[in-house]
Amino acid sequence: MFVFPINRDVRPNGTPWATWSLIVILSLLWIVPAFLGTNNLLIFKYGYRPGDFSFLTLFTSMFLHIGLLHVAGNLWFLWMFAPRIEARLGSVLFLLAYLVCGLGGQGLHTLASPGSLVPTVGASGAISGVAGMYFLLYPRSPFDLVFYFGWWVRKTVRVQTRAAVGTWIGEQFLLGVISRALGALGGVAFWAHIGGFVSGLLCAALVLPRATAEEREAILRPKALTEEEKAELFADREEKSSELTTLNLNR
Repeated sequence: MFVFPINRDVRPNGTPWATWSLIVILSLLWIVPAFLGTNNLLIFKYGYRPGDFSFLTLFTSMFLHIGLLHVAGNLWFLWMFAPRIEARLGSVLFLLAYLVCGLGGQGLHTLASPGSLVPTVGASGAISGVAGMYFLLYPRSPFDLVFYFGWWVRKTVRVQTRAAVGTWIGEQFLLGVISRALGALGGVAFWAHIGGFVSGLLCAALVLPRATAEEREAILRPKALTEEEKAELFADREEKSSELTTLNLNR
């Protein structure tokens, strides 16, 4: 069984150019090598190996993926969380935070598997960091928390950000512990997810001093959605934007 959070909040106004750029770059860096049959070669050459440290592969590994499900899952998570974060931070700061989170993910993966020579690739650490920023800054967003058994949906629960994303990262932590105990678990670098998420929390915490006292209170002690808000948000997601915690970082 595994869990999958689905963000049901209304998209922010404006075009998230940095988010779209990342989606295009990540897509092309999988589609083109896969079409040419060179993806495995790129992974071998530019994947990150903790036991054979390279500053270059710290960055290049963030833009490569193993297969279709790998890249599609990461792009879905990026699209769920990134537009609002980019709208708050601005495109340049968002991209900087994205890279910092990716490095944070690689750092914890290195601590967990310091001698590993298996090449690690994927944007999961960086995107987990974006989820971490969303977790802190947008606690009242409506989510569907979907519980799967294999490929079958067993149950869907309507919750808010902290419950949905918190359950997901808790699952990643549990799987990371299990993978450490068993030596491996499907070749997934769970500790990179956790390292990226924690890095995202730290990046988001840096913007809190620029929030008003009222905004900080809403972020640190968010109110539960009322039944009326739930009905409005889940029944009509396109016509009306929800009154969620936001930060005006441009003042």
